[in-house]
Amino acid sequence: MDLQYWAKRQRGFTLIELLVVIAIIAILVALLLPAVQQAREAARRSSCKNNLKQLGLALHNYHDTHKVFPPGVVDTGLGSQRGIWSWSTFLLPFVEQAPLYDLLDPGPNQLSDLVALPNTDPRYMALQQPYAAFRCPSDTGPNLNTHSHRDVRNSSNSGDTDLALSNYAAVNAYRFLRQTLADGATGPFYVNSRVKLRDFTDGTSNSIIVGERSWELVRSTGVVQAKAANVFGTPGTGTVNFGLASALAAPREKINCPPGSTNHCGMTLSSRHAGGVQVVMGDGSVRFISENIQHNTNPPVNSTLEYLLDIADGEVVGEF
Repeated sequence: MDLQYWAKRQRGFTLIELLVVIAIIAILVALLLPAVQQAREAARRSSCKNNLKQLGLALHNYHDTHKVFPPGVVDTGLGSQRGIWSWSTFLLPFVEQAPLYDLLDPGPNQLSDLVALPNTDPRYMALQQPYAAFRCPSDTGPNLNTHSHRDVRNSSNSGDTDLALSNYAAVNAYRFLRQTLADGATGPFYVNSRVKLRDFTDGTSNSIIVGERSWELVRSTGVVQAKAANVFGTPGTGTVNFGLASALAAPREKINCPPGSTNHCGMTLSSRHAGGVQVVMGDGSVRFISENIQHNTNPPVNSTLEYLLDIADGEVVGEF
């Protein structure tokens, strides 16, 4: 009698019960997914911070060896040319890429010569390989910088060679890209620069020397091309004045180019991290700079970010 009773009681889930279980699982996934995504982004941001820390260390090791920081970009005096080596090229021996540096041999060889080689040449191929030391894991850009520009105000790259993408640009000035000190460069990197630590009269801990730049920024109104940077320099077809933004930063726009920004997003600092960017200070430390930091994008120079982008303005910088 008892066995017959329990046999009648056995049954599967009803449709309503199944839907309830599915709904509960969906709610749990919805609750846990943001936490998982945040954990992943935290790991990516930490990896990016480590990249910047290593670049800061490499810059100081370069300075210890050569008594100056590397040039922002190198002008060979050849006039119109196809490519100009950048600061990150000269750091290669200091970021465990000495064989690559020896292969490219950027002293005697010009970038303009190497981009003209057959695409099967090992040196040409090396210019288009991805290099994790110069990539932020949070960025969604491709291995090759298809946005790289020959003119800082012109997104056209007709005839240019796409080079390995970098998410790190060296600081040139606080508003527009400048070739020389006389032209208005306020940061430690410009054309043929040879800046020493003693030139940081504002203090190395008060000066940004390298910062992030994203490949693209996603907005509610669409995608903004921030254009990132290149590992090896500018592939521009013009003179040295063109394409400086492929290596250097001069934040004409606020960090992360908020809505309403103009077409200067390819010169400023930006990242895919929420709320700001990570930067290397002159002392080699890495800081996170909020996108809401005081930043006056028009004259006169009187804001915190502008002071941080000048190594010798004599201004006192408070907490940031």
